[in-house]
Amino acid sequence: MADTDLAHEWTQLQSQLLTQVIEHDDLSFSYDPHTNEFSGLHIVGGVDISYPRTNPDHAIVALSILSFPSLSLLHQTTFQVCIDVPYIAGFLAFREIHAYKQAFASLQAERPDLMPQILLVDGNGTLHPRRFGSACHLGIELNIPTIGVAKNLLHFDDLSHVGAKELKGVFRDGAREVELKGQSGSVYGRAVRPPGLASNPVFVSTGHRVSLDTAVRVVRACSKVRVPEPIRVADQQSRKIAQTIESIVP
Repeated sequence: MADTDLAHEWTQLQSQLLTQVIEHDDLSFSYDPHTNEFSGLHIVGGVDISYPRTNPDHAIVALSILSFPSLSLLHQTTFQVCIDVPYIAGFLAFREIHAYKQAFASLQAERPDLMPQILLVDGNGTLHPRRFGSACHLGIELNIPTIGVAKNLLHFDDLSHVGAKELKGVFRDGAREVELKGQSGSVYGRAVRPPGLASNPVFVSTGHRVSLDTAVRVVRACSKVRVPEPIRVADQQSRKIAQTIESIVP
């Protein structure tokens, strides 16, 4: 099937699935604004996929499970899979969703007691031209709360007036968060300043079953450096395996 036909088909499917996205808190834990602490949150997860430069259709997916609030690693699952679905901008989830689901099937079989109460996804949720990025798609497929955490700002028409360089300047001036609001008035997510002195933000958005406010609080609570620990740990593992494959395959 041609890419244009796939894009049309996937756009329709995204529109259908979008109606199932829950953008308010539907969680097994709660947040107390008076103490700035979470109650009942014990297990958080993060997912990431890396591709060896020598074989861009060979994916390494990593799922990390961490305790909360200590953020110590409890379990890690990695898979190597061949992906034959083409990459089309704005439809990354269709390329990667089955690899993610494999990792969760393995976790369910091996350690069902460690299913995360909330999952941080290396990618976008509602910060997407159709408000349906990978974090939304994965949350719907698995029916778990998900948060999109992107390292780079996704540019699309409604957010064309927002620039990454300008955001860095705002954070250098002391801002902690910047709402990512489109020209249409739609709020897609937030740019969030990481801990410490860094001014390069991460871009947080609702995936499924979590409000934007809570998503930002969870990301902050899971961050020691710029990238939240659940994603950082998964990213390190997937990259390590990808680099090993690169060193073997010329």
